[in-house]
Amino acid sequence: MPELPEVETIKNDLGGLVVGAGIERAELRDERLVEEPSPEDFVRGLGGVRITGARRRAKHLVVELSSGEALVFQLKIGGQLLLVPPVEEPTRNVMLVLYLDDGRRLFLRDQTEFSRARLLGPEGLEDRLAGLGPEPFSDEFTVGYLRERIGARRAQIKPLLLDQKVVAGIGNIYVDEILFDARIHPRRGASTLSAEEWARLHAAIRRNLAAGIEHRGTTVRLYRDVLGRPGEHQNHLRVFEREGEECPGCGGRVVRERVGGRGTYLCPVCQPEDGGKGDQSLPLEVESREGEG
Repeated sequence: MPELPEVETIKNDLGGLVVGAGIERAELRDERLVEEPSPEDFVRGLGGVRITGARRRAKHLVVELSSGEALVFQLKIGGQLLLVPPVEEPTRNVMLVLYLDDGRRLFLRDQTEFSRARLLGPEGLEDRLAGLGPEPFSDEFTVGYLRERIGARRAQIKPLLLDQKVVAGIGNIYVDEILFDARIHPRRGASTLSAEEWARLHAAIRRNLAAGIEHRGTTVRLYRDVLGRPGEHQNHLRVFEREGEECPGCGGRVVRERVGGRGTYLCPVCQPEDGGKGDQSLPLEVESREGEG
């Protein structure tokens, strides 16, 4: 599923490749894509407008239009935005085609068919994004905010970090990497974390998301950028989908458990469930696994 780093990468690609282009018309091939307005109004609103900007809010991709409206994508599990050319034209699982005024086309392809889109005016966009928590790189997102927001909760820390009302943009891949980096077991209750652990957690959130952006996202299955290229951050993952492999922190074994209903990868030595110190030799920087396995 595209998380903050993947959507940020797509946003940056669109900013360099299609902002300024006009949309001559839209072809909606799967009406399930559109959540609002009606499919007819959606297609009508995308004809004869210019793309004036692209930005991201949490996992939402916001394409700004000269009409004052915004085309908002949620790419869910397998959504791909592909610019043709230079990418070869996809022939299957296409939900939307935007015909640009320079002869190129922007395809939304999703073999899972879970992607969703909205065409929203300024008020609708504000309402849609109003309930989201702060961006991880914003000034608002401090150690103090994180501790005050959820520090009194007895709930497990992993589901709390996945709550988009707490912090925007974190999903299942990055939360496992973040908690490993911070040496915190995903099942720990938030109220059991120490001041030192809150500081480690805050730093790990920013560090791992920044690394994901630097490596242009994580491709474990379906993610591709606008030019059809996979990300590179999968070569730097330390626990996610590494069950049975050697832990890079202590030499033990990575395990897979269910936490909050989600498959979860961790090292039980470096991330003790009882809140012990774990292996303090665990390096905090994200190291490359390229060439392994």
